[in-house]
Amino acid sequence: MHALLHIGGLALAVFALSRFFPGIVRVQSVGTAVAVAIVFSVLDFFLGWFIRALLFVPGLLTLGLLFFFVPLIVNAVLLWITDKLMSNFELRGARGLALSAAIITLVNYAFSMSHGTHWV
Repeated sequence: MHALLHIGGLALAVFALSRFFPGIVRVQSVGTAVAVAIVFSVLDFFLGWFIRALLFVPGLLTLGLLFFFVPLIVNAVLLWITDKLMSNFELRGARGLALSAAIITLVNYAFSMSHGTHWV
């Protein structure tokens, strides 16, 4: 049940981004926003751990300061891959990617707090 709510929250965030920032984020419909949330979640499940592992050593070299930004970096990479995989979802420029990654990171954080899990 939590996973369905999380996907719904991600879909709502993507759809809201497309409505509030139509020049930056383009989504054709609510169904597309749901598909984006599903593809993003699947990519996070299969690739998120790998990206986090790649960022572990740089995180140590920065004395842990990078660990505050790891979720944002992971979400940005996964959103970029989702943009490249889906033709009816488009992020225009680095600004769109950064804004979307920040919003998705906040949504993920809210759901992890409500579920009682803490992530870095």
